[in-house]
Amino acid sequence: MNMIVSFLTQLLLTLALAAFIVRYIRPHLRKVLLDLCGTEERAQFWTAFSNILLIGLPGILALNYRPEARDMEGLFFEIASRLSGALAGFLFALVCVGIVVTIFALVAPKTSKVEAK
Repeated sequence: MNMIVSFLTQLLLTLALAAFIVRYIRPHLRKVLLDLCGTEERAQFWTAFSNILLIGLPGILALNYRPEARDMEGLFFEIASRLSGALAGFLFALVCVGIVVTIFALVAPKTSKVEAK
């Protein structure tokens, strides 16, 4: 496998994995954001912002990959190592989104059920 194919394989695997995880958590994040933001438009914005962050950070980390191994076994372990780093970037971005949502939930004005009626 040449270096360009190795690079593209690693990049596509990273983006596909990040997109799969974002697709899994999107409905849950959207419900929380809709509850916190109060309007559909705000929740849509913050959902889109979170999706871009959660896919963009691992993608940027994946673009930094430069294959060095010459044999298939070495390339396999290089790609696995880079995927590990990209997933760490994804988890970092997810924790950042979680911290922001948590802080916002703590300071956001809460309406009681009686006031909503």
